[in-house]
Amino acid sequence: MKNFIKICLTIILVLVVDLTTKHFLFDVEYFNLIPNVISVATNGGNTGAAWGLFSGKTAGLVVVSLVMIAALFIFNYFIKKKSTFYCLSFGFIIGGAFGNLFDRVALGYVRDFIFLDFWPTFPVFNIADTFLCIGAVMMAIFLLFMSEKNEK
Repeated sequence: MKNFIKICLTIILVLVVDLTTKHFLFDVEYFNLIPNVISVATNGGNTGAAWGLFSGKTAGLVVVSLVMIAALFIFNYFIKKKSTFYCLSFGFIIGGAFGNLFDRVALGYVRDFIFLDFWPTFPVFNIADTFLCIGAVMMAIFLLFMSEKNEK
């Protein structure tokens, strides 16, 4: 039960941070957050996935998101011994997925607004994308290095 609460709180925290930043920062014309590192500006929204892949395929991306979220919850069921590290990684992934899914369903696009000034060709992204990526790396670390210890 303790792990369930950790996961739920993490998902809620990610959603609140993501949706709040999207609400307040998406319509900003241009804002240099950290000079020569990160800027915030509206890019018109992303109707595709990462790097604009599958642009305009919102319905398909909603279905894929729902299938992946369901698959992750099924996967979560089979992980018997969940560390705090695992709970955070799972919560980051699901929270980020729900944040972008909310945008796709409610708006028809994902609100991306964070630019990396030092890497101008890097795609514009948002907080949900950040949590998804961090969660995926953490999950990979868990599966590669921690789950065996967890099972013994």
